[in-house]
Amino acid sequence: MMNKEKIKIYARYAVYAVLFGILAGAGFDIAMRIITRTSRAVVTPDVTGLNIADAMDMLQDKGMEAYKEKESAADETIPAGSVVRQNPPPGSVVRVGRKVRLTLSEGGNLIYVPDICGKSMPEAEILLTRSLLSVGNVTGIYSDDAPIDRIITQEPLPGQIVKPSAMVDIALSKGPASLMGFLVMPYFVGKSSSDAAAYLHEMGFDVAETEEVINNNIIPGTILKQEPAPGDMLSNDSYIKFFISQLSREENVKRTAYVYWEVPQDIKEREVKIIVRDAVGRRTVYEKMEQPGNKISFEIEVIGEAYAIFHLDGTPMARKDI
Repeated sequence: MMNKEKIKIYARYAVYAVLFGILAGAGFDIAMRIITRTSRAVVTPDVTGLNIADAMDMLQDKGMEAYKEKESAADETIPAGSVVRQNPPPGSVVRVGRKVRLTLSEGGNLIYVPDICGKSMPEAEILLTRSLLSVGNVTGIYSDDAPIDRIITQEPLPGQIVKPSAMVDIALSKGPASLMGFLVMPYFVGKSSSDAAAYLHEMGFDVAETEEVINNNIIPGTILKQEPAPGDMLSNDSYIKFFISQLSREENVKRTAYVYWEVPQDIKEREVKIIVRDAVGRRTVYEKMEQPGNKISFEIEVIGEAYAIFHLDGTPMARKDI
């Protein structure tokens, strides 16, 4: 027969077991509530600048609904039918199924130029017609890089904003010049002057002269015009000249910008990528796994006006001028 001391010990263990079971059950219940709640929460992506179809697709992929506002907003920088504002704003933590109200741009009769490089002429004509644009001058040039009857380059370049009915000039490949037994001037417009110079050097030619042209809308060092013209035959005494874009003095100012962002709240660490766009171009300046709520801040050298785009797990979440 058990003595009283042993009975007390067993009773104490039994109480401990009951308490542990209660606490474990309560902890499990709390944990399940947290997981349930957080699994129903999402972060709104940045859809400003996207056309309404792409914006709706991105929101639906994130488990949200898109609602188009009846009233539009005038904006000369975003083409008509593209998102100019959204509510809730990018980076907001909302429940799955939340409606995101989208305000579309009136656009001021502006259109994004589609990318037709690498396309055939019939394909390009269809794409341009759908965009309310038309084919301009078509130049046939020899190319060792592009298949015959394929578009080598275009002007205006893809992504540039133009008005309806604008014409897009096309350079069409006539096939490899090497098969014809002679050398021709490649098409370098829109390319980096340093890359073009290196390409010509491999061909056995050097750039004789360069001339800077002020253009604040194009990355510095981009070739705007070339002599000889693309497709012209080259000889040992060919005089090659490039007209290269350069920023105005105001836009060419180098300065120190401050980048700051707080990682949205969540239950797991996220991949954060920050891309900066200034007068020189786009570049990734930060890429790292970060815990929820972490504050990211650093200084960076930029040229002219600049902004930062903040990506979370590969999705653009916010854009800030810096």
